[in-house]
Amino acid sequence: MKTFLEQAYLYRQYHQEKTTLYTHLAGVPLIIFSLMIFFGYFHVIVPGIFDITLAEILTVVLLIYYFRLNWRLTLLLLPVLAILLWISAVLSAPGPNGLNLWIFILCFVIGWILQLAGHFMEGSKPAFMTNVQQALVAPLFLVAELCFMAGYLPKLRDELHGPEPVVVAEPASVVPPTSVHTQEEEVIVKDIKNPPEI
Repeated sequence: MKTFLEQAYLYRQYHQEKTTLYTHLAGVPLIIFSLMIFFGYFHVIVPGIFDITLAEILTVVLLIYYFRLNWRLTLLLLPVLAILLWISAVLSAPGPNGLNLWIFILCFVIGWILQLAGHFMEGSKPAFMTNVQQALVAPLFLVAELCFMAGYLPKLRDELHGPEPVVVAEPASVVPPTSVHTQEEEVIVKDIKNPPEI
């Protein structure tokens, strides 16, 4: 399995511009949320033991995969996925109906429009067109970028982006000290230069 750094480095090649990052920050959660609604329609039921949705199973599997890649970023992502899963579970609990189907379609379509718009403005194709696995690493990559923007995880940032350029201040111009003499000192200097005749 490739490390998070290897996958994130490849993912970053398709997401260089800030505009793409911002569109993905909105688009990726919308797509995840829409898929949670859709997979929430399907239940795995063992009567009298448990009733679990496919959305919950896939979320747990995804979290296990993320923990293996980078547990720190996964801990930050965990509450976001938990909230999205809870809201989607409430919406999909009655089964497919007019309301949740429209929410699913709108979130899915708007999410992809934002994704593709970001790539169009950047002039690059989506990373998943090269490697489908890149679609899975997108949420972790976005969490990492938010941490970098907030000044956290500097070591990971340097490994992914390279170290930030060091700004060296120009040395201040050296002003030679001016000699300041009092009147008494000037008299002494004159006396030394012109000693009295004996």
